[in-house]
Amino acid sequence: MRIEDMKSLRPGGLAKTRSTAAAMAAAFLLLAGCGQQVDLYDYFGDSTPAAGSPANTGGAQPANALAGNSTLGLTDAELANARPTDTGIQKVSLKDAQGVAVTVDDLPVTNFDISQRINLENALGARMTTDLPTRRNVLGTLVNEKVAKSQAKKVNFEIKDKELDERINNMVGRMKISRADLQKQLSEKGVDEATLKSQIEGTLYVRWVMSQQQVDTNIKVDQALVDSKYNEIISDPRMKPITVVTLLQVDLPVEKTTEAMRQQLLYARSIESRQIMERYKGCKTIKAASQDVFNVKIGQAIEADMSKLPPPMKEALIQAGTDKLIGPIPGPTGVRLFANCGTRKVSPPLPDRKQIEATVRNEQFEALVEQAMTEARKESFVDYKDPAFRP
Repeated sequence: MRIEDMKSLRPGGLAKTRSTAAAMAAAFLLLAGCGQQVDLYDYFGDSTPAAGSPANTGGAQPANALAGNSTLGLTDAELANARPTDTGIQKVSLKDAQGVAVTVDDLPVTNFDISQRINLENALGARMTTDLPTRRNVLGTLVNEKVAKSQAKKVNFEIKDKELDERINNMVGRMKISRADLQKQLSEKGVDEATLKSQIEGTLYVRWVMSQQQVDTNIKVDQALVDSKYNEIISDPRMKPITVVTLLQVDLPVEKTTEAMRQQLLYARSIESRQIMERYKGCKTIKAASQDVFNVKIGQAIEADMSKLPPPMKEALIQAGTDKLIGPIPGPTGVRLFANCGTRKVSPPLPDRKQIEATVRNEQFEALVEQAMTEARKESFVDYKDPAFRP
């Protein structure tokens, strides 16, 4: 996927969108046809793909697919159908990292290369998983890049380090951050600048191959197709408003001990929890209601899709309203209470027509890339060392 901006890569860390509305916006972008592969070309700050090759006039690209899903995992993940925050870092054992997945002529692609590319693209705003289909797709991209580099090597064409540095400088300039900031952001996802340079280099070699084949990248998007995709998105059921409830979790922990003592402690904690329930007058009063009780853990408020809650919990929240606590609920670690801090309707943002048009253009451009690289592969020897990746 080619991304128009990189708001998630700003000083201070990757943006973690915590609202349900943001998660729905991410869903919209996925519905719009956004893939998961980041193309750095649009951040180089100029229109020259590589020396001697024609400029790409593909235009603007889809907006960032909102890296960092809504994090409802601050309490019971199952309760709110939550997805705990994921660093997106794909770790590979030393044995696997050393394994060569494919060789292209005399150029190897290792499992480590695949994992690093996934980490890089997640650092740049993608939401890539690490399953086998994703790794196969990433490997396909890496193979294309190696094929392109091998073809360039045959005619002594080489992309210099100086040009890669210039591209990165243009990139951070457009992002309005320093190069050191970019390096820090990448390192937080387990990659370094060398991995970024490798992707830029690969992209430029692929562009060079396309220029040698005289591929016309001046794509004119069919507006009727854009209209069709737009209508498809706004009619999708996932674009309908949802009701979210704000939940607050209160825990009264019980220390590990014998089963007999544990039951006594649970009973005592249940009595204390009822004291809290009697004083409770709403979410804003929870601290005051529990201030005289020993070791009370008040969680952070989270938003959950009301339709995805277990029916008993949903019914209990409705009956309790916003001025009563639900519980006490005994468990392995102690006694738990829940508070309904209110509900609200959340509607996804309306789709951006320019975004959809850019997605269509991007799909057409990727088809041109695949066509050009299919032809180029005929002149290279691709040897799949790992059977899992064989076509």
